Amino acid sequence: MVFEGGFVRPAPQLEPSPLRPPPGPSPLRQQPCRNRAFRNATSRRSGTVALQRVLRASHAAKSDVCDESDVVARQFAAAALRVALEVLDGRRSPLQLRPLAESGVIAALRTVADRGQVPGRGLGAATLTRVDVIMAGSRAAEVCAGYDRGTRHFALAARIVRGRSGWRLTAFRVF
Repeated sequence: MVFEGGFVRPAPQLEPSPLRPPPGPSPLRQQPCRNRAFRNATSRRSGTVALQRVLRASHAAKSDVCDESDVVARQFAAAALRVALEVLDGRRSPLQLRPLAESGVIAALRTVADRGQVPGRGLGAATLTRVDVIMAGSRAAEVCAGYDRGTRHFALAARIVRGRSGWRLTAFRVF
């Protein structure tokens, strides 16, 4: 709106005036925090001390000490994963995994390969590039690995367990 003389009236102030605290003590400050007991019972990281102990014991711990079983586990994992990737590519029969893997893993690999659910299969043959083995105990290890297809990089995870006849692939998953 233009008023007389060509000047515009300033916009009204719609902001509320600042609130003043009521006189006397604040009722909010008098009430104790409801979760104070819960905060004191737990540490700041992840749960109670007992829960942290269980989590620490159940997860594999990396160590700088490398003994002979770690080396053997790494060699087995690399060989087994190469064969498994060749099965997924169709370059090798799933039956050739029998000495290396459990029957459930072989059946799963066969199913994934037959249904064409292998990630990036159209990009070319899979080439294993990296294998990391983390010992989860004296008889088990978690394996994570990387492999390439064409110009793309993929990942897989596995678990190997040492039995009477040596190491065996007990779980396998491609991403």
